Amino acid sequence: MIRRITGWGRLGMVAIVLFAALLCVQPVLAQRQAQLPWWQRSAERKIGYYHIKTDLPPDQANELARHLNLMHEEYAKRLASLGPRSPTPMNVMIFAQRRDYLQTLRTRYGVDGSGTGGMFFVNPSGSALALWTESLPNRRILNVIQHEGFHQFAYSRFGSDLPSWANEGLAEFFAQSVLVNRRFIIGQSNPRVINAVKNGIELGTYIPFRKMLTMTPQQWSSALREGDASNQYHQAWSMVHFLVYGDGGRYVQRFEAYLRAINAGFTSQDAFIRAFETDDIEAFETRWKQYALAAKPSAFVTAMERIEFLAEGALELSRKGKSPQTMEELRSELKAINFTYMVQKHGVQIELRADDETMYTIPMDDLSPEPPAFVISKPNRRGMSLRERKFEETIPTPPAIDTENLKPKTMSIRWTRDRETGEFSYEILVK
Repeated sequence: MIRRITGWGRLGMVAIVLFAALLCVQPVLAQRQAQLPWWQRSAERKIGYYHIKTDLPPDQANELARHLNLMHEEYAKRLASLGPRSPTPMNVMIFAQRRDYLQTLRTRYGVDGSGTGGMFFVNPSGSALALWTESLPNRRILNVIQHEGFHQFAYSRFGSDLPSWANEGLAEFFAQSVLVNRRFIIGQSNPRVINAVKNGIELGTYIPFRKMLTMTPQQWSSALREGDASNQYHQAWSMVHFLVYGDGGRYVQRFEAYLRAINAGFTSQDAFIRAFETDDIEAFETRWKQYALAAKPSAFVTAMERIEFLAEGALELSRKGKSPQTMEELRSELKAINFTYMVQKHGVQIELRADDETMYTIPMDDLSPEPPAFVISKPNRRGMSLRERKFEETIPTPPAIDTENLKPKTMSIRWTRDRETGEFSYEILVK
């Protein structure tokens, strides 16, 4: 029997055909969209102080935009006496993939982003704060935002006149800060940086104060191209830390006066003499050395770096079919495979090693009433599907790593397994 399709029946068939066609077209459209240059497929909008262009999912983009704006308010509050001088648009580009970051900077702006996690640049083609997020822990991304974001803010107040030591020292000073309940904990200090500064003083390889004050951006960049410039960044941070906190904070108002003088157009050395009412720069150098040699690391920022090292180590052990159940087991297994983890900062590769006993500890500081520590709890394997259990046999769930007695916040590792490959990724949670 032949059945005729009329009225609503025909409309239903048309809808089915159109829906089927749409299903076929969507993957093609998505593929074409992915093939477009980053500049064409990224979204752009004004969020707070910033014009943000990004290809990140909206939720992630909004979270980073929120952090950018909170950090901007922190810069403005700490440097409230400095008026705007170079009203450059606050442009920000956030890339999901490193390759898009490198290609866009090179082809659109003539900027080489190799070896960087982000940068602020100004040239005839434009200016922007640019960074990428691919596979990076969130804390590393925030560190880049806080460091490079300061350079962008500083340019609006000083143009190109802020001396390199103050520009980089303040950028690192803000980069080490921690956001807690919409409030930044400023003045955090990293043990690796503190020890590097101490070694420089003890070995006599530090840079004299007078040379740091007068070092040009070209001289600073030359050290970056020719070798390890990490000592410059470490010492610049230490000098800023000293001028803010040294001798009970007695220099901070004069440091602010120095910055105001730079803002007004004075040279670095003249601004220093004007603000501190002395040309005895060597006396300040002597006092800084005493301060730097007595410096102690902050617990929170230290734990942040070390928990990332432990998570990467646990991930490597998982790929080898191992899931340690205690910190002692984790330490032993990482040493057995000679695990190392490379961190890149300012174009310098920093090697973190399993045979360094400090990587498994957290120092005490003024915020710690009890000794902070890393602890491991057994992963919860209840409610696993058959597929997940099969994955567990070859790639076991890495151990849950947490902190205890850590102030101002605790942190932990959250593991996520890819449903297709069974591989794990992680996120550092701050609670």
